[in-house]
Amino acid sequence: MSSLTVEEDQKWVPTHVQVTVLRGRGLRGKGKHGTSDVYTIIQLGKEKYSTCVVEKTTEPEWREECSFELQPGVLEGGGRSGYPAGSNELVLTVMHRALIGLDVFLGQAVIHLEKLYHESRCVKNE
Repeated sequence: MSSLTVEEDQKWVPTHVQVTVLRGRGLRGKGKHGTSDVYTIIQLGKEKYSTCVVEKTTEPEWREECSFELQPGVLEGGGRSGYPAGSNELVLTVMHRALIGLDVFLGQAVIHLEKLYHESRCVKNE
């Protein structure tokens, strides 16, 4: 019988990141009657996912999930430039859908996955 030993430098590294967009709060009203038709674009590198549009609100609730595959080693980069810009940044952009013209930017959040991964106590629901 053989025994399996794990070396100290070996550790589990995530291969995917799952994102749940729950809701938005206190958003600016850019449409008629001081409300917005709101959706969120979630982006990791070149991959994008868009939520459905929640109409006539400043407090949208989506409760939508998406998953992105992480490039091997992107969380262990230590500042290496071997990956395209944004490969380890999860970007959430909230937009107001305009029926005429371009959609209107409402806000953005950037989550640095490498930093989150290396923190000793990770916040699971940032």
